[in-house]
Amino acid sequence: MADDKDRFSVLGPVRAWHDGTEVALGSPQQRVVMAVLLLREPYPVSAEELVQSVWGESPPASAVNQLRIYAHRLRRVRERARPGMSPLIESAGNGYRLRLSPGALDMAVFEETLTTAHRLRASDPGRAGDLLGDALSLWQGTPLGDLPGQWAQAQRTRLEQAWLDAVASRLRLLLERGQEEGVAAELAVVAHEHPLDERFPELQMLALYRTGRQAAALEVYAQTRERLSRELGIEPGPDLRLMHDRILHSDDALQKAAVHERIVAPSRAAGATDPAVLSGLLPAVPSGFAPVAAQAVPVPRIPSAWPAAAPAQLPFDLPVFSGRRAELATLAAWAGDSRTAGTGTALCLVTGAAGVGKTAFAVHAAHRLARHYPDGQIHLDLHGFDPRERPLSPRRALRAALDALGVGSDRIPQDLDAQSAMYRSLLADRRVLLLLDNARDAQQIRPLLPSARGGLVLVTSRNRLTALVVRDGARPMCLEPMTTGEARALLIRRLGVTRVDADLAARDEITGRSAGLPLALALIAARADTRGAPALTAIAAELRALPTMLDVLSDSDASLDMRSVISWSYEALAPAAARLFRLTSLAPADGCDLPALAALAGAAVGEVRPALAELTAAHLLDEAETGRYSSHDLLREYAAEALAGSETPEESTAAFRRLLAHNLACAYTAARATAASLPPLELHPEAAGAVAGDLSDPKGAADWLARECESLLALAERAGATPGCEQQTWQLAWSLMDHLQRGGRWEEQMRIQRTALAAAGRASDSLGQAHAHRDLARACTQAGRYAEATDHLHSALGEFTGLGDHSGQARCHGNLALVLTRQGEYRAALPHVHRAVELFTRAGDRLGQALALNNLGWTYANTGDLTQGLTYCRKALLLVRDAGDRGAEAATWDSIGYIHHQLGDLIEAKHCYHRAIDLDQELGDRFNEAETLTHLGETWAALGNAAAARRVWQEAAGLFDELDSGAAERVRARVSALGSAAAHASGGCGR
Repeated sequence: MADDKDRFSVLGPVRAWHDGTEVALGSPQQRVVMAVLLLREPYPVSAEELVQSVWGESPPASAVNQLRIYAHRLRRVRERARPGMSPLIESAGNGYRLRLSPGALDMAVFEETLTTAHRLRASDPGRAGDLLGDALSLWQGTPLGDLPGQWAQAQRTRLEQAWLDAVASRLRLLLERGQEEGVAAELAVVAHEHPLDERFPELQMLALYRTGRQAAALEVYAQTRERLSRELGIEPGPDLRLMHDRILHSDDALQKAAVHERIVAPSRAAGATDPAVLSGLLPAVPSGFAPVAAQAVPVPRIPSAWPAAAPAQLPFDLPVFSGRRAELATLAAWAGDSRTAGTGTALCLVTGAAGVGKTAFAVHAAHRLARHYPDGQIHLDLHGFDPRERPLSPRRALRAALDALGVGSDRIPQDLDAQSAMYRSLLADRRVLLLLDNARDAQQIRPLLPSARGGLVLVTSRNRLTALVVRDGARPMCLEPMTTGEARALLIRRLGVTRVDADLAARDEITGRSAGLPLALALIAARADTRGAPALTAIAAELRALPTMLDVLSDSDASLDMRSVISWSYEALAPAAARLFRLTSLAPADGCDLPALAALAGAAVGEVRPALAELTAAHLLDEAETGRYSSHDLLREYAAEALAGSETPEESTAAFRRLLAHNLACAYTAARATAASLPPLELHPEAAGAVAGDLSDPKGAADWLARECESLLALAERAGATPGCEQQTWQLAWSLMDHLQRGGRWEEQMRIQRTALAAAGRASDSLGQAHAHRDLARACTQAGRYAEATDHLHSALGEFTGLGDHSGQARCHGNLALVLTRQGEYRAALPHVHRAVELFTRAGDRLGQALALNNLGWTYANTGDLTQGLTYCRKALLLVRDAGDRGAEAATWDSIGYIHHQLGDLIEAKHCYHRAIDLDQELGDRFNEAETLTHLGETWAALGNAAAARRVWQEAAGLFDELDSGAAERVRARVSALGSAAAHASGGCGR
């Protein structure tokens, strides 16, 4: 988690500081990733959403792989700034999330300052004005101004509107305090820069009128009206017209009127300060303004069946409703479009997981929209997922609706179609809002859909009701968990800002662990309210002490108990879907794909699809990234409890082993497809019999490893703690080794190999211990821990010797040579490399022999024997080409390029390096690409082309930034030295 040493800014170019020193966030695309995570902190962002934010609707095929590279680089930014600290970016599901300390992000400070200012507006207007000025001072130019793409542009529009709202709030407050002279001049500038925002000419007119410039005020109106007509083809809005009319008639009340803030329309400021925070503070009609005269409205003809008074059945609207500003704006826009177009009834479908606040949102939205539907508002609870009530049948629902419309029971026909026809006839010329809550399926809804123009049907359901979207044209809206700002605002509305902000760490822990669910937050707030404590400290301690969050979120009222609420969705599942849901608790939190779910269930993929469709439709699983499924922590806790109550420990272990076997088979296949030099393993029998899918293509295999790596790491850690899974543990770690190596993820390599070594040791598995020691040594070597690497290599060599494994011994000798060459001990390394060649030859391992020959050539070259070195490397090239190992071929081209450079054949050296770089890029091998770019820069410098040398060295340093900070510093030192002295080639280290 970030602390007070970390600072981030989005109210201008995206920037970050640690200890007051700015840190580089990398390429524009990488900064987009950081910006998305900052604006969604602390909630997770799926890989699919991040890909769309970075690349839009046409991402490259390698987008997910590149995204993981960006995330890894950003993690390394924190690690370099604060060695030993946890990474700033955490893996979450199939995506990532940030966790920041209070005050670390300027946008969060802006929103909180703005909220406090509005709260103080009535009691301390002077302080409120100062706070509004403080909030605006945080802006450092165009928000996200350095970022490309449609996502950044959309966010700029939203954030700039938030700025405009704050400017308007401040200027209104200054007018309330009688500071018209200064405000008039400031408004002239703001109104000129934002001529289509009618708030500013309205305020400018008032300021001018109060300073005795009535004619100037009327001229502002005339100019604004002409501009609106010319550019938009519309007349000024009612507020601006009213101000014009009152100034025109010299309304003396304007001189002493208080200019109260209006609630900004959500469509103009979606995502800015929560309107619910303001709604209790601001009057509906500005004080001091004369009410608008009511216009005569023709009274419609009322048929005999129509009630004398229009039905008004909307449930109670929560006075503490908070958040959902963008969603409210979208829903209002959909309804408004339908009314304007004069088409049929607008049908809007609100879906989402249990506890996400669908009903509260729909009721709140219905109350806001009710004035547009003067012929009545009807509410029906369809009891689609209520365990105490059977789902309301279409017949009962229609009778309830007809009753609301004043139709006596003696006049209601028995036939369902006839009831529906009567219902539609009654609503044919009416503008009615129909709120259908808790629908189970489309069949419940269809008979209740009127054909009238200008009406609104608002449906809520835990199911997606795809048929209602496809066949009936419903506009779907899926409510997601609340944002950080919304969650904080909800707690403040319920508990007050003093209690919520008394312990910021407790507040953030509570909002983070609530999964962004309004019901969870409401239950926590109720728990805190009954305690009466001045802060949330004790509640946060309870969260940590109780076994699960579900224990915290319990209540005697089943409709408010989180377990009960989730159970209503769970108990409605078919048996196969319910079982699959339970089993997902065994999967990594990052989620898994369809084949993995099928393995977990012990079924064929085709057999699992219907159950999976049912789970996603019920929002018990989310497909956040295409083909990849996960759920939030509260659902996983419930699934784990259900699993413990339904399956025996042996059945649960068997399911986990099926998942482990499938992933091991896939990882092993993918590893060997991307690195042909890897020797074959005799997989654990369960994995050997698992279906691995088609992962033979190197590119597809690399993408699969990049996509699944976080889940595989978590799976290996769990396997390491599961008795009987020792062999699978070390084999899965072995399968991930080269992928982690290519990404420069040394710390993760060391962690997972230590898990593998411990598992193999418990099982007295000599082969597993040999591989784990060697692979751990490889990671230690890259991390510069040479003594530790040497110890592990000698242990591995002893195990392989005892097993009579010549190839394993040869690889250990090759790694011992690498440790020595990294320390500049090339002559000491030669015996190890010769021994590696000898052992590979004895084992008949031609590819291993080729790798050893390349290392031998490299080592000879660094001892000064260039001719001998080139001979060995050319032999290696022939062998690796025959074997088809692209990674080994790249390493060999790099060695040959280096030798040509030392021989003075610089053009040939450049050609060889480019061959190596092309292969590294094809394989996504960032570390070796960076090393070869470093060598290429030396060749350009020797050719006298300082600009080209600088360019490739800067590119290499950028790659090394997230892989090896020491290497990055050494490369940048060469860039700095270009101006003072010719760079000279230096001894490197083999691959």
